Amino acid sequence: MARARRDGATLLFDPSGTVETPPGVQRVGYSPLRQSREWDGAVLASRSLIDVARRGRGDRGDDHWTERAGALVAPLLHAAALKGESLGRLASRVDERSGDDALRELDDRYGEHHPAVSLLRGVLATEERERSGIWSTASGLFSGMRTDAARASAREAPLDVEAFLSGPHQLHVVAPSRHQAVTTPLVVGLVEELVHATYDRHDRGARLLLALDELANVAPLPRLASIVSEGGGQGVLTLACLQDLSQARNRWGASGEGFLSLFPTTVVLPGIADRPTLELLQHLAGRSLVSSPMVQVDRRGKAAGYSTSWVERDRATLATIAQGRPGYGLGLDAAKSMKWIELTPAYQDERFRGHLDRSERSDRSDRSDRSDRSRDR
Repeated sequence: MARARRDGATLLFDPSGTVETPPGVQRVGYSPLRQSREWDGAVLASRSLIDVARRGRGDRGDDHWTERAGALVAPLLHAAALKGESLGRLASRVDERSGDDALRELDDRYGEHHPAVSLLRGVLATEERERSGIWSTASGLFSGMRTDAARASAREAPLDVEAFLSGPHQLHVVAPSRHQAVTTPLVVGLVEELVHATYDRHDRGARLLLALDELANVAPLPRLASIVSEGGGQGVLTLACLQDLSQARNRWGASGEGFLSLFPTTVVLPGIADRPTLELLQHLAGRSLVSSPMVQVDRRGKAAGYSTSWVERDRATLATIAQGRPGYGLGLDAAKSMKWIELTPAYQDERFRGHLDRSERSDRSDRSDRSDRSRDR
């Protein structure tokens, strides 16, 4: 991160609070309250929280409790944003099941017929046992905001989305594995805010590259499929990395099975051990007819004739796909035709060399030169 190119800002979002800020890097924060200053933004923010919680449970659709929790959380988010409250205070308010003052704030501002007022009043007037279940579900939506680190991150200077999308800036989102379960709502919320901001500014030249390593763990975007399918035409390009498709199946269910269709280009590297993934790739590779020459011999063992038979065989075996070829990756294009492609280190490619730090380039070049001289000897 500290060696990133310097023609743009390098930013760090760390909701876990465990990563030191490298020299020249600026920390930024995120809170769903910022977009909740507008009512429509509050509805979207609550939808994001629900999607993350629903995917975490493996649900495929809204049930009564999550729908009602969304109806409760959206007005609370909006009221907290209007009052300038912190994310931690809002999360505590939900845990304390306190909504009357938020209702008064919204009623004074909008009147009784605004949807924020109607929704919140309706939930608070629900029968006690049902209302208790709604509050409990809503509290679970804020599970990622219970740590001191997450609340401190929400108090950091927020990302200037307009400025970020106006130049070649980088935002690094980090979340160590032991913190990923609780930081996911904040990470997903920030990424989705950037995606939708790019959509809104696409006609003004906004572009966004989502380079998502450890996709299923660090940034398990519930609406990834729609981002990939529609983002390309609205300025958002997604580069996603998975260990194999078992991660996609576990996180996204049936839609994860279609990731090879969803992404127009796929590069498969060695090391896959998930059999369904290997079998799918083998099926995509197809089969071909291979000639098998035969020699006919007489009783004395001499050649008496020749013939050729044709045998249908897989173009790629499971072992070939799993083990790969040294220095190559298996590429699938938009038509899902498969071929081996040579992998070139970034420091040897003029198109990417300029993105590397000068000292890193020289170190790698020195190692490459020494390797070349060793081979010559």
